Amino acid sequence: MLSKKTLLIFPTQRAIRGYLDEQKSLNTLLPSYMTIDDFLKKSIYFKNKIYCDEEQRTLLLSEAVKTVDIKKLGISSNFTKFLSQSEYIYRFFLEISSEDIEIKDIKTKDTYEFYLEHLSILNEVLENYKKLLEINNFVDRVNLRENYIINQDFVELFENITIYFEGYFTKLEFEIINKISQNVNLNIEFYSNIYNQKSLQIFKDYNLDLKLNYKYIFNLSKKILEYSDSITKINENIDIKAFASRLNQISYIKHSIVSCANKGINPENIAVVLPDENFAKELELFDNEKYFNFAMGKNILNKNLYQKANVIYNFLLEDDIKNIENLEFLKVSREFVEENIKLSWNKQCSEDKFTQIAEYIKYDEIDNELIEKYDELIFKLKVVLFSCNFELKLKDVYKIFLQKLSKITLDDINSGKITVMGVLETRLINFDAVIICDFNDEYIPKISTKDKFLSTKLKSLSELPTKFDRENLQKYYYKRLIDNSKYVFISFVNSQNSQISRFANELFDKKIDLKTNDEAYKDILYKNNILYYSDEIIEDNIDLTKISWSASSLKRYLDCRRKFYLENILKIKKHSISVIPENFELGSVIHKILEELIKSQDKTVENLDNLFLKYKKTNPFLILDLEVYREKLYKFLEFEETRSNIKTIDLEKVFATNFNGISINGIIDRVDLNNDIYELIDYKTSKNLTIDTDKTYENSHDFQLEFYYIGAKELYKASNIKAYYFSLYDNLLKEEVTLDKKLELLSSIFDEIKEVSKTKINFVKTDDKSICEYCNFKIICNR
Repeated sequence: MLSKKTLLIFPTQRAIRGYLDEQKSLNTLLPSYMTIDDFLKKSIYFKNKIYCDEEQRTLLLSEAVKTVDIKKLGISSNFTKFLSQSEYIYRFFLEISSEDIEIKDIKTKDTYEFYLEHLSILNEVLENYKKLLEINNFVDRVNLRENYIINQDFVELFENITIYFEGYFTKLEFEIINKISQNVNLNIEFYSNIYNQKSLQIFKDYNLDLKLNYKYIFNLSKKILEYSDSITKINENIDIKAFASRLNQISYIKHSIVSCANKGINPENIAVVLPDENFAKELELFDNEKYFNFAMGKNILNKNLYQKANVIYNFLLEDDIKNIENLEFLKVSREFVEENIKLSWNKQCSEDKFTQIAEYIKYDEIDNELIEKYDELIFKLKVVLFSCNFELKLKDVYKIFLQKLSKITLDDINSGKITVMGVLETRLINFDAVIICDFNDEYIPKISTKDKFLSTKLKSLSELPTKFDRENLQKYYYKRLIDNSKYVFISFVNSQNSQISRFANELFDKKIDLKTNDEAYKDILYKNNILYYSDEIIEDNIDLTKISWSASSLKRYLDCRRKFYLENILKIKKHSISVIPENFELGSVIHKILEELIKSQDKTVENLDNLFLKYKKTNPFLILDLEVYREKLYKFLEFEETRSNIKTIDLEKVFATNFNGISINGIIDRVDLNNDIYELIDYKTSKNLTIDTDKTYENSHDFQLEFYYIGAKELYKASNIKAYYFSLYDNLLKEEVTLDKKLELLSSIFDEIKEVSKTKINFVKTDDKSICEYCNFKIICNR
């Protein structure tokens, strides 16, 4: 019988829960238990020093690199960029300190000069960082060896300690464990297979004859093997399927769950393992049956609180229309952001200012768990950022705040019975069934950030864990997981860009079929509902003679009656907040520039440049096109000089009149008086402007200049009128040579409109499908 004097140490909390579940049916006194991380923390203490928080560590590192040229390491000295890149430096420092390696020792082992400068820079940063830790009375894992003391009071609470060893002990960790074993009986239980031999080198000083595929219990206190047994288990129930689409693996996951349930497997003994834990977001989206609970928690990136914090940051970086619209959508006061954040963005941040912003972001949040974790984060950041005189700008504080906020996860409670977890969470747990997706090269093995500064050769020479060692450790985890499960289901993506992990042929004896299975499982994920298009006949009693027609609405009617009905009768408008410009936007801006240019009577290059600079800010996506047209309008200025004797009498002139008994309206771009001739000009930015001829006018749907002519006759009571298109692309004035004939054609079209208005009008779709190519109603009409 175990007692409270016995301590069991597990790799994870989930492994502890698994152990406790197994003991429920036993009538016995349970031992004490904890995770290896908790055990190592409680087993040591520091004299007159405190442990350095992650946020404090980042700030101290940023301070440590200020006098060092870290750009040579490929790392930015910019604070916000350094926030995300500092992890590379810290992981390197952590690795060498944990393995008791000095940077100067690494230099002597290298036969190339390539690393010398980089290592010298890193050594300088490390020395600066350690000095800052000392000045602030901080202990970090980087300087742990020089500061830790074994906590005898804690250790002596136990008579026996058993560590379930699943993974890798650094030299520092094993040093601590070894010291503890001198005061209490300490056993280490571990497994030996081909993939974890690097991890077992910690026992090399004890001359153990360790064989492959064995379970061992080693008494570290007595330095003897107390137990050994061979492991011969081979899992025969392995199913492996390939898919062309990553999402379609979810179909297979669901199918496998149902298959397990039909075998009588308890859902609580089924696990879905994600080599890439980010895939949990997609899995959650398709969890309509509520199968899953997520061991990694649920991120808050779609929560209103984070969205508000993020959109404020995006708006401060760029106050474009998209970010302004998002502020309004999330009900964030633009006035508050500009007055309380933007004005202080590049100034030193006070604790009061940070509190004000944090409270504003939180004020309408209703999720109690999120509020609690948010408040905890804010409290922690205040202590870290404002208690050590770091003198940070508001923009830097906000960047740290947003980065930490994005990492908050909420517990997945009241969810399904099937646990979704990463591979590290599976250590020392036995499952009835395990489903592993994404068994691809890009996810298995994971690429370590610890390998950024040293080559594999150099690491090997320095006796540091290499990339090969880390890959083997991951293979060890997967092999243990697969061997300890009764049923295993594997899926992977097989496509042009993805292929099955190269480990697969080592881990699985069976030949792997690379044929994709998307079709076989597609009905699970996507309901097999076929959409049938109904080609509806739209007829309505509408008197079109009561409408005031513009040239564009008439063209729409003549091009396609259905389009006219949807846009002009039903008033259906295209909805978009995209910053990508619509087709008409360039022409609209050019028209405004020309109107102001001519109205000012200052037709100089300087004035034209100033106008382009003014309108360039309206949409950044138009900058290139506007630059092209600025060059073209220089030629327009030259053309205007040739017409210096001609007077411009009106710009953007509005008219409304009648023609053949039907109301028409429009806006004339420009009216010039050339002696006694009224010249009507319509600006065009099109690259392919054509005018009607005697051979083509009968099929024309464009009556813009005819509308101008009719309007000008009414406005100016004149008959001597000419109408022109001005091609801004070609800098040419093109006269409407078929004006009289097109006026007759327009009159006959209005006669037809009067006639069709007497009965139900059939708003048919056009037969010319080229018109549909860029139509907003293309999908509605199934074109």
